[in-house]
Amino acid sequence: MLADAITHAALPGVVGAFLASGYLEAAGWIDHEGGWGVRQLLMFAGAVCAGVLTAFMTEWVTKTGWVRQDAALGVVFTTLFAIGLIMLRQFADRSDLDLDCVLYGQLETVGLGSSVPGEAIACGVMLLLNLLLVVLFFKELMLTTFDSGLARSLGFRPRLVHYVLMALTSATVVTSFEVVGSILVIGMLVMPPATAFFITRRLCPMIVISVLFAVSASVLGHVAANVLPGPLTEAFGLPVTESVRTSGAIVVAAAVQLVAAVLFGTERGLIPDRFRRRAMLAETQPS
Repeated sequence: MLADAITHAALPGVVGAFLASGYLEAAGWIDHEGGWGVRQLLMFAGAVCAGVLTAFMTEWVTKTGWVRQDAALGVVFTTLFAIGLIMLRQFADRSDLDLDCVLYGQLETVGLGSSVPGEAIACGVMLLLNLLLVVLFFKELMLTTFDSGLARSLGFRPRLVHYVLMALTSATVVTSFEVVGSILVIGMLVMPPATAFFITRRLCPMIVISVLFAVSASVLGHVAANVLPGPLTEAFGLPVTESVRTSGAIVVAAAVQLVAAVLFGTERGLIPDRFRRRAMLAETQPS
């Protein structure tokens, strides 16, 4: 739920940073051709500020005692997301801001140039940063996430770790905007780990399996977006469509994997669980 909130709440931060970069470019502070890195850093900063603000506001509303944490989270992220949509609608027509790119992503156009795509560089850097932090601070992250009271008694600072994690999640989210957009990125944040949840109960294997499912969903979704629409639309008598958005197909592939794990997952799948219950029932019954 918090990842969902950050995904949506990061939108006003990203839009604000994009508009700020436009003003800086108009003032001559950023070069139009070579200022991609500066604009990317500004969007990172905007997303991080929005993510930390979401966590802070949610905690503040919860502490007031007015509503529960889940309700407070829903109020905060929907409000910030609505502000982001208003900003998009208000300023998109007067700036070089593509609504489809922000909301749905533009994976199809990434890498059309002759050099290495900037999006690939940004995603690679963010991947290495996430991997490095998880490996170096795995024990601290696990302890503060699952038992903040114990972590506090051992001298850790769960609140600081929480805000750092939210900032890192926000930065990761903004790198995904060019790929699947702000709306569909939540699917890739939630569905691969949820799929792994039905495969194993151990945390480390769950992380590895979720990454593998995310990669496979990306590959399968990209292939399906370019191969399946034509035969399917022709088979159902619909107007022939040669391809669909890759971002949507990737999320659909992840959803199919999740459904398969819910049904056949070795640890919590419905069908294996039913067989295990029947076996236990047969063992307890007198012969």
